[in-house]
Amino acid sequence: MGERRIRVEELKANPSRCLEEVTTGTTLLLTDGGRRVARLVPEPRKSDSEDRPAIAWSGRRLKKTKPKARLRGGGSMADIVRENRR
Repeated sequence: MGERRIRVEELKANPSRCLEEVTTGTTLLLTDGGRRVARLVPEPRKSDSEDRPAIAWSGRRLKKTKPKARLRGGGSMADIVRENRR
């Protein structure tokens, strides 16, 4: 939107209106005696992808799958681990 300068007195007198401006995208620059003292900046809006989880599960039971890799020699992974521990 943009930036608008307001005095601290205006913020005290109309806080709801000032917050409404900030939520619509306007940055408010607060001044006290002509000197900048603070800045009210709107929060960045979340995109739709941030609202949804990265992985969604339907709740269905998963199908059993066969292992795609086979070990050479016909042994199991447990056999290989045992062999390497010797």
